[in-house]
Amino acid sequence: MSIGSILVLGFGIIPIESALESINFQVIIFLFGMFSITSALERSGVLNYVVGTVLLRIKKANHIIIVIVFLSGFLAAFVVNDTAAILLIPFAISISNQLKIKPSIVLISIAIGINIGSTMTPIGSPQNLLIASQSGMALPFMTFLSILGPPTIINLFLSGLVLHLYYKKTLITKSPHLEELYVKNDSKDLSNENQDNCEVSNKLKPIQFSFTNRFAKISVLVFLSTIGAMILSEVTHLLFEVHVDIGIISLIGAAILYILCKERICILKDVNYSVLIFFVGMFIFTSALWTSGLIPSIMDYFPPFNLDNTYNETYNMLRNNAIISVVSITMSQILSNVPFVVIYNHFMIEHGFDKDDVSAWLMLASASTIAGNLTIFGAASNIIIMQTAESRGMKVFSFVEFFKIGSIITVLNITVYYLFLAFYILYGV
Repeated sequence: MSIGSILVLGFGIIPIESALESINFQVIIFLFGMFSITSALERSGVLNYVVGTVLLRIKKANHIIIVIVFLSGFLAAFVVNDTAAILLIPFAISISNQLKIKPSIVLISIAIGINIGSTMTPIGSPQNLLIASQSGMALPFMTFLSILGPPTIINLFLSGLVLHLYYKKTLITKSPHLEELYVKNDSKDLSNENQDNCEVSNKLKPIQFSFTNRFAKISVLVFLSTIGAMILSEVTHLLFEVHVDIGIISLIGAAILYILCKERICILKDVNYSVLIFFVGMFIFTSALWTSGLIPSIMDYFPPFNLDNTYNETYNMLRNNAIISVVSITMSQILSNVPFVVIYNHFMIEHGFDKDDVSAWLMLASASTIAGNLTIFGAASNIIIMQTAESRGMKVFSFVEFFKIGSIITVLNITVYYLFLAFYILYGV
């Protein structure tokens, strides 16, 4: 995307002024703030502790797949899917080694869990944030959680069950001593290290953690306060029409973290700047594609929307959701889901969708996100998992292996989301 943005600027396809206007700084600011906060949670050992504690409570190894799917899903919903993807790889290595499970099974379970779980909040994935901000949707946090939360939990359970049954013959039935589970010290806990030393030891160590660590306590408080402030902002908007942008809230949370923590330099270094650069380039490149007329002409090949609600409004809404589902899952395999959503947001707005078309925007969010369960190209988090695992010497899954089980789960997921949103359209609850 960075190269593409440079080319469209270099050839004058899009003026510099238009390129700057196309950048959604709310998204960039939000991602920087959340990356800073989750970096602190990871470096202080908090995320390592939470994930490790959950895994150590597993009584039987044949429950591991369902637990991994749920753990990955709930983690992705609140720390952004790309962060969850990177964080969970050390645990995938430990689980596969300790329980003698094929590494690809663990990695596929993590990927699918992340894709599903990140659907239920506007901060779970970049595409959800784009939809929440560009659609003008009122109370996005509460809207996502209340409407997409229940089907997401159902999908996590059903997907975990399908994965469990699919891989049942390869899973052992008797667990070794899970209390001996070890992970690499990738939590970046600096409580016993010099604050200026941002390097992390590769020494294996048991999962141990203490909340007496000042850095950890500040990280947890800032994270919970930030999430709470996002929800509170929507409550005040509902009651008093006073609203604070979630990008500003996450930036304030990050600023407090940098002021209070001595490890501020290490946190700043840990921020995933490549993702921020990718998003800047993506906004410019997709804007150029849109203004050139290429994307609108391609979209004309898909069935048209019908927003004329003078006759059979319910049928039109259900039909539009079906179109959005098919287009989202299909085009996300070609463009990947985040670039697709950037483009499709423009398309839907130009065709008359606004903040009141909640079911359509939520259909776009759910379909584009679980599109990552169909093939490895559907979501950037899939690629991040593969690249991170390979860099640590782990054997990853192939395109075919992922597609075999992913196609089944994608059909299941989109059916559940479509039916839930159809219920919302019919009954408004």
